[in-house]
Amino acid sequence: MAILAVYADDQLQMPTKVLTHTEDILPALADAGVMLQTLEQQWPARSMMEGAQALRIAGELLASIGVEQNMEFAEVLELEGPPGYAEVVADEGASEQTLAGDSLWLFLDGAATLCIHHGEKLLVLGCRRGDLLALPAGIAHWTAPVTGRQCLIVRGGAHAEALSGASTGSDIASRYPVLEL
Repeated sequence: MAILAVYADDQLQMPTKVLTHTEDILPALADAGVMLQTLEQQWPARSMMEGAQALRIAGELLASIGVEQNMEFAEVLELEGPPGYAEVVADEGASEQTLAGDSLWLFLDGAATLCIHHGEKLLVLGCRRGDLLALPAGIAHWTAPVTGRQCLIVRGGAHAEALSGASTGSDIASRYPVLEL
């Protein structure tokens, strides 16, 4: 089940709304140019996958749902959340970035939080195994691993430069106390 928390970017302590129904979440993401789809297919657990196998599985899954995404321009992201007892220093987290091109994100295993800064809103989406997201070029975002969990993501673009990231220079990622959804 997807959960989306929406914050005003100048008030990051309390969300203005929390959406738990897909029919509410999809339009909120679409306003930012983001598409979300959940895949129900079965594939091996992360512990059974190497990087090349993750790319192959992602390519097969996307082809099975009719998405023509060349996995030649893809990368495997492995996130590991801190243990529950660890103290996390705010400015040691991820920083907000943009990608040069449109990108597809397929969450193959685990869970992570994807934070999308759009306009004056921060959209915080709890992502799980099977979630497929399409992010437009230039949208400001960052990911945060879930405490005590690992996450395996395959991120692809239409060309190699599409996945080139650039920092936005904003400090919002260090100011937002990522809440796990």
